[in-house]
Amino acid sequence: MTRTFWATINYINHNPVHHGYVRCWQDWPFSSAREYLMEMGKPRAEQLWHEYPILDYGKGWDDAEL
Repeated sequence: MTRTFWATINYINHNPVHHGYVRCWQDWPFSSAREYLMEMGKPRAEQLWHEYPILDYGKGWDDAEL
């Protein structure tokens, strides 16, 4: 898997937390984060979070005017 792939997974899972909808990934009812954490295991998911941080990934995507 590529760096972009894992950063994208982290971005998608973290987006509801970033916007303040929930405190934990798995609390967002429309997310696959629960399954992701069960499949990967929390230690591996945390490792991938630190290895492939989102930093400014996706910055401005939610600011676009429709």
